[in-house]
Amino acid sequence: MDKTICPECGKTKKPWFPLCWDCTVKEKQKPKCEICDIEVPEGHTLCKEHWKEKMEHKKSLKSIDYVKKKKETEFKQKFEGKYYFNSQKVKSKSELLICYFLTANGLNFQYEPLMTLEKEIRPDFVIDDHRGSTIILEHFGLDDEDYSKKRAEKEKEYKKLCSENSDFYFISTDEEDIYNLKDSLGKKLNETPLKKPLWK
Repeated sequence: MDKTICPECGKTKKPWFPLCWDCTVKEKQKPKCEICDIEVPEGHTLCKEHWKEKMEHKKSLKSIDYVKKKKETEFKQKFEGKYYFNSQKVKSKSELLICYFLTANGLNFQYEPLMTLEKEIRPDFVIDDHRGSTIILEHFGLDDEDYSKKRAEKEKEYKKLCSENSDFYFISTDEEDIYNLKDSLGKKLNETPLKKPLWK
């Protein structure tokens, strides 16, 4: 099978993405179960299995009060800090602000797409400049020791990818950049083919 043809619509695509740009965006906007991410009908938030569990759970709550408290705590822990941008979940307020910045500046991007190169990677943002270049944007939101090690590994991996592929560019942001994306992220984007005299 030709890796440059989208299996959904037949349009051309980049070989490291499973679908073309438009089909990937449509796929991300399909409603999914809040617990297991299985596709669900429009207007639903749970798949049949988890909806049944929820109904059974509601019945059992009449007699067992502690189960309710436990489930509510687990649910809050699982979904705390989740935000939505165009019906798609993003992990943090900082990433949500980056989504708004990219949209305000008319950039086409995907959030956490699966890319298959030498191995599977899932960057925070992938921006397509429609001229053949792919810009990978990773946001690093924490500053502890373990996270710093993971950050160093990711940066090394992305820099290696960019040195081996002239069509790839890598930039990153941290929490300091979020306070003034126009200047901080704008300057970093100007080091890629997405140069602009003025960022919004």
